[in-house]
Amino acid sequence: MNSFARPLAFLGILLCLALSACGDQEPSQRKEFIEFLQTRILDKPGAHVPQLSGNQKDAFGPYVKDYAIITDFAAGPTGEPGNLQQRFSAIMAKGSIRSMSDLASRREDLVAVQNLIGELGGAIDQALAKANDAKAQLKQPEDLKAVFDKAYERDVTNVASSVKQMLPPVQDMIAAALQLSDFIASHKDKLEVTGMMITAKDQKTLASLQPLLNDFNAKGQAVMALQQKFRSSMLGTGN
Repeated sequence: MNSFARPLAFLGILLCLALSACGDQEPSQRKEFIEFLQTRILDKPGAHVPQLSGNQKDAFGPYVKDYAIITDFAAGPTGEPGNLQQRFSAIMAKGSIRSMSDLASRREDLVAVQNLIGELGGAIDQALAKANDAKAQLKQPEDLKAVFDKAYERDVTNVASSVKQMLPPVQDMIAAALQLSDFIASHKDKLEVTGMMITAKDQKTLASLQPLLNDFNAKGQAVMALQQKFRSSMLGTGN
């Protein structure tokens, strides 16, 4: 009986040593991950979500799953083309007005943009809720948590807030554009539209047109100012 007890005890010692060796990797993995978050995200202006290389995935060990919370948010909902920032930029491009004649002929595009903005707002809420839930379940050492929380705020919380801040003003601008577009369509015989210029042929039409034009211009300028602020926040370029 004793001859069998010794090898089993020896095997138990080996197992303990092996487990200890595996456990010793955590401090170095955490250190590598903290350094990555600090140098690749926090030390750079703007929002950055770099993709991990194979070597980085190996170096970070289990903390790859922590970082996936940030990258999953940045990627946006599954099946949607592009990330949230790219989707917003695509919506803005679709709704851009380059001339008064352009505005008058693109009512369908403007309506589509209104719908897309509403969908994007819902997508942001969904992605943020998912990320927040995943983050709440993390059990991180305090030194990592302090850095991860800042990176999360930069690349998730602030991005969601910045994009959502843009949506209501864009909705207002599109609504003003639709009103102006409808007015132009219903007064074709009393208006001359050339490039960015629109001229009323009589005073009564001008009196009705001017408030719509002023509203559209004011809301367009407000959106342009917010876009500049948005780009500065995302790219870290300053004002």
